Amino acid sequence: MDIALVNSIGLHHSLATAVADLVDNSLDATAGAIRIRFLLDGVAPVALQVIDDGYGMDSLTIDKAMTYAGRRDYHDTDLGHFGVGLKAASLSQANAVLVYSRAYGASAVGRMLVREGDMASPRVGELSAGDAEKSLAEARFDFAGGSGTIVEWRDVRTFPATTDTSEQMRWLEAAVRDVRSHLGLVLHRLLDAEGPHVFIDSQNLRTGELSAARAIAPIDPFGYRHSGEPGFPAELSLEMPDGSEPVSARAHVWPARSQDPGFKLGGRPGEDAQGFFVYRRNRLLQGGGWCDLWGPRPEWGLARVELDLGPTADAHVTINPEKSGITFSSDLRRALERASCAGTGLTFTDYLQRAAGEEKRSRQRQRRPIAVVEPRGGLPAAVLDAYEAAVEFRPGTSAVDIVWRTLPPGQVFEIDREDDVLALNLRYRKVLVGGPSLDTDDAPVLKTLLHLLLNRYFEGSFMGIKERREIEAWQTLLLAAVTAQTEREQGRA
Repeated sequence: MDIALVNSIGLHHSLATAVADLVDNSLDATAGAIRIRFLLDGVAPVALQVIDDGYGMDSLTIDKAMTYAGRRDYHDTDLGHFGVGLKAASLSQANAVLVYSRAYGASAVGRMLVREGDMASPRVGELSAGDAEKSLAEARFDFAGGSGTIVEWRDVRTFPATTDTSEQMRWLEAAVRDVRSHLGLVLHRLLDAEGPHVFIDSQNLRTGELSAARAIAPIDPFGYRHSGEPGFPAELSLEMPDGSEPVSARAHVWPARSQDPGFKLGGRPGEDAQGFFVYRRNRLLQGGGWCDLWGPRPEWGLARVELDLGPTADAHVTINPEKSGITFSSDLRRALERASCAGTGLTFTDYLQRAAGEEKRSRQRQRRPIAVVEPRGGLPAAVLDAYEAAVEFRPGTSAVDIVWRTLPPGQVFEIDREDDVLALNLRYRKVLVGGPSLDTDDAPVLKTLLHLLLNRYFEGSFMGIKERREIEAWQTLLLAAVTAQTEREQGRA
């Protein structure tokens, strides 16, 4: 292939979308268990693996997988689309990709793909069967049935270059959060009680120690408990000029002021995710946006359309190579704009007006007597829902994320008004939580109490002497409590 084309495919991948592309391959291989693993040198991330117990590859299959022109035949249920996912996703992040695999009843095989800069095509090398077998055996993963695959990224360009251990830990925690959030959203229809089971963990290469595995939980962008508008969700009827049915669509109206993670995707304001949610074979390709029909409008913040691509969609829908965005043909855009709600006959414009009306009514409802700065991330969905029911959020103030950070010794918390973050000291996490934790929503009682104590300090643009003295006093008291708790824990040991 042309060198420029090879190096441009996957150019718009992020770490999370690139990992998702590899997970798609694992799902296509009928994996029942998938593990995303950050490999650490101490606390510094140095490599990443995606491990699965799918049907694996033999020598012929792995050669085709490593070849840009070697597109395989896809089944009707496969998530793969272009035949370049493994290569493009991996090389968008890393300069070297190692693949170890074993098909059922076959010998282990291994290949390496190396990127040597923008002026040269990637090179493929063969790894010995012994090396492949050794890597599979040492993965500390249950390859059910004896088959499976490891894709490993080395020399990852998107990993942090800093040697500051606190920054490395912060980056890893943020990366884990982003990957979990992205996979939970794009795979939410596929992640159910029957599997596949997708987990993320890390391994310290110096000690061999594995962190606790954290499940990728589904995040349903249509998972509200009750609709925001009577009569919805509603099926949409479309009429294409050629008589085809490239998509099926349902119009939804979210309830106003929801704090559900399915509404506030990634902790962002829910109105940022208005628009079309486009699925192909139950895998989300695009989460929000109006696909050039309209621009986003604040009053449409509760409007979301669930859109599934059908067998004839290829003639009217273009999917980008990163599988993170789509483009509609002009015929499909016009058909969507003229769509009507089956049963009621409401036009698409009527639907948007209904959603806008609910959003407006929510702002006119009686204000609650107690007002706080809105918490955004770091608390379970049930706690965020309770906030919505019990208090009013102060207008004109940004929502606050509650996170763990490495802070100086003697500092239990930090009020970061610039980034709207209430940070707890990572040094004291184990004692405050009651054990090791990588759960971003852990310690809900502590975080809620701290938020209620400190949220008012995020108001306004100036913090006076009185406020600074109060914060200093709270730090002193909480540090004494943390010290006492630590000594009690040590006494039990």
